[in-house]
Amino acid sequence: MSLTAFPNGITSFGMPVSPGFGMSTGNVYYICQTTNTVPYADMVLKFGGQTYENDGSSILHTTIQSGLDACVADRDDYVLINLDSSDYDITAALTMSLKGVHLICPAGLGANGMGMNAARVNIASALASITLTADCVEMAGIFFKSFLNSTHIINLSGSRWHANIHDNFIGGAWSSAGSACIGIGNATGPMQQCSIHHNYITNYSPSAMTGTDNAVSAFITLGPESSTRNLIADNILQTGANTTVATGIKAIGHGDMVLRNYLFETYALNAVQTGIFTLGISAGVAVFCSDNKFGMATPANALSGGTADQSYCDNWEATSGATVVT
Repeated sequence: MSLTAFPNGITSFGMPVSPGFGMSTGNVYYICQTTNTVPYADMVLKFGGQTYENDGSSILHTTIQSGLDACVADRDDYVLINLDSSDYDITAALTMSLKGVHLICPAGLGANGMGMNAARVNIASALASITLTADCVEMAGIFFKSFLNSTHIINLSGSRWHANIHDNFIGGAWSSAGSACIGIGNATGPMQQCSIHHNYITNYSPSAMTGTDNAVSAFITLGPESSTRNLIADNILQTGANTTVATGIKAIGHGDMVLRNYLFETYALNAVQTGIFTLGISAGVAVFCSDNKFGMATPANALSGGTADQSYCDNWEATSGATVVT
């Protein structure tokens, strides 16, 4: 049986297949693992064996990458991940390689990445969890459980435009050998007009709770200076225990905005050692930082760079009871 989906989300058989977020002009693909017994059986009743008439693609998929591969660039396709009590285990980095695709777990939206612990993507190897090689993509509501990670968890590859990354929990398992590790960011090529907002990033499962510090390069990094107009806003960044984060946020592009982020050094508790931000936010000369808050033992390290009398407005640190960081 095939279905013809119309822009209003109603098929030729009267069956709604829109993602529920309003107006999508593309196909909607559903991801549910076969081991998720009851939901999978329900999804099979709804969509099993059904395909879209426009391209013959299957509506229901059992792996995230299969759903992503079914998409077509510039069609505004959605890949919706079903809530699952088990991890979505992957052995290679997921790849978003098609422009205009949305990868979303609806049950994980709306709580700065803390949501419902709905869809956990687990990669137990020293690889990126997901690589974005396409522009204008959205990724939201996912728990990235990245054990043994020694690279970017979310990797924006090459020169990327208009990525929208939000409402994700990004949990590394960084170790003393992980100085090159990054939560969200790029290695090469400028980032243009990307939005990274409402994510929670931390060293979720440090390899050592005491002794040699676990090392993280940055939680969010966008560069180089040829990047333009990126937004990094409303993220929660907590070091994790016994973890030294070299830079919480690094934004050096022209016109980048770093707004309303919360940076907190995980406090020592039950013999676990305190985490450290060596530097909170590193800003380029044409970056604006406003209303960021720092729970750091050394407030002088909260902000670095920028341009005097232009880059900083209403940033606050906790040492003296919300003294402004200038």
